[in-house]
Amino acid sequence: IRRMSLSYAESLSYFPHKGKVGMPELTEKSDDLKIKLEKLEHMIRQSRHTVAITGAGISTDAGIPDFRGPNG
Repeated sequence: IRRMSLSYAESLSYFPHKGKVGMPELTEKSDDLKIKLEKLEHMIRQSRHTVAITGAGISTDAGIPDFRGPNG
């Protein structure tokens, strides 16, 4: 099971800088994730160019320390 912050952007308020914080992480079953990753792999292999736009959370979820954290 993998954590995902899927609908976070949808939960933000209409006012700038006033998004909801502390929302629970969503989980996805391993089988469902595997199917999605296989589709993504196929799309990447078929494309000439690929760009991935990610947020800071991708590195911390992978175990890379946060630069604002106690060890960063």
